[in-house]
Amino acid sequence: MNGKDYLFVYGTLRDGYDLKLKDDLSDELEYVGKGRIGASLYDIGKYPGAIKDKTGNEVIGDVFLVNNPDKVFRVLDKYEGYSKNKAEESEFVRKRNRVTLNSGKNMNVWVYWYNQDPNGRAKIRYKDYLKYLKRRKS
Repeated sequence: MNGKDYLFVYGTLRDGYDLKLKDDLSDELEYVGKGRIGASLYDIGKYPGAIKDKTGNEVIGDVFLVNNPDKVFRVLDKYEGYSKNKAEESEFVRKRNRVTLNSGKNMNVWVYWYNQDPNGRAKIRYKDYLKYLKRRKS
């Protein structure tokens, strides 16, 4: 991938979700397209959490090209509660994973995985957090 960094987002950072934090990063992120990743999605409260899943479950999200990785990941690591030095205690961990774009192309991207026990959390069966929010409101 030419040494470029890509980011897969599935929750409050999605295209179409109004989050002020994205305004600070808008010049640093270029929308690539929709994609899907092998994971299960959980309702954590004000945001979702995805846990890697190899059973065929998928989560829908958006892929962005990261133009300034140092700035973007410094801001997002803080937002996601991720600390490289205390990864086991972090709410989310940032790891590389394969994502499939809707075009069928596979890419290696950064993903913030939920790093806590999901027991007691509602599983989101819609695969898509934005659709889940719309259905929940109606």
